[in-house]
Amino acid sequence: MTARRWALAAVASVGVMVAACSSGSHTTTPTVPTTVHHGPPSTASTSTTAAAQSTTSTTVASAACNQVTASAGPSQGAAGTITGVVTVTNTGPSPCTANGYPTVALFSGSGAPLTVTMVDGLSVTVSPASANAPPSAVALAPSSSAQFAYQYSDVPVGSETSCPTSETARVTMPGAATPTPNFAFAVSPCNSGTVRVSPVYSGS
Repeated sequence: MTARRWALAAVASVGVMVAACSSGSHTTTPTVPTTVHHGPPSTASTSTTAAAQSTTSTTVASAACNQVTASAGPSQGAAGTITGVVTVTNTGPSPCTANGYPTVALFSGSGAPLTVTMVDGLSVTVSPASANAPPSAVALAPSSSAQFAYQYSDVPVGSETSCPTSETARVTMPGAATPTPNFAFAVSPCNSGTVRVSPVYSGS
């Protein structure tokens, strides 16, 4: 074999080997799976926000005065209008807030409810000035007291010949759901039991 033929045979042999290697292997780009987690939002963020909102609401919204007692002071009258003051005391273990006009329920000596027509605001100016002012928030710590004034006319109106007299009363504070226990309260409001009340104001 001449040198030229030997060289050609060698080149052909190398080509066969390369082809054989190429047919047995291939290159692929590996596929990496993508996992998407659909979980809840960040727990820390949610908890912190909720805690902050809860704290804010507790601070801003104070409880209504559902645990109170009431007692009536002396009354006085002029030109047929009787005026008096009722003192309310927070008997609960926590502070409460009153903001507005109370409601009064009247009862006869036998405990029967009497007709009462409640009117917010006094018709005759009294002292202190806060009794004649618009409602404002009054904070009551445990065992502390506030007041409200009341007025009524003892002069019969229209077909009335007399006006029923109460022996006891109950007061429901503004925004509250529970009234006070009954307390001694003798009044004779005419004109369908009309009783005018002032807003609750800080006690003296």
